[in-house]
Amino acid sequence: MSALKTSLCSADFWLRLLYTFLFMLAWQVVEILLALLVVIQILARLFTGSANQDAVVWGEGLSVYACQIGRYVTMASEQKPWPFIEWPQPAAQAADVSKPAEPTEPKA
Repeated sequence: MSALKTSLCSADFWLRLLYTFLFMLAWQVVEILLALLVVIQILARLFTGSANQDAVVWGEGLSVYACQIGRYVTMASEQKPWPFIEWPQPAAQAADVSKPAEPTEPKA
């Protein structure tokens, strides 16, 4: 019971709860943006034959941001996502998706 009383009286608990609810709202916006990116990439592939590289980079950053939000709201991390830290940068070794991947032979 004392842990409950300590938590209820703690300003840190209530601040964390507020941030959790705000990031849950941000998650909803990210979901919509990712859905729009899917549509953009489908249309880009349909009309140009390749993915839009700007959308790839932005989508990768948005995906990492969604992961950061998920880790924060589930209390797997104490690090608050953007805008408290820099926006996630895409991985340097990101695959070139401008053309479909070549099929590979299965190894025996």
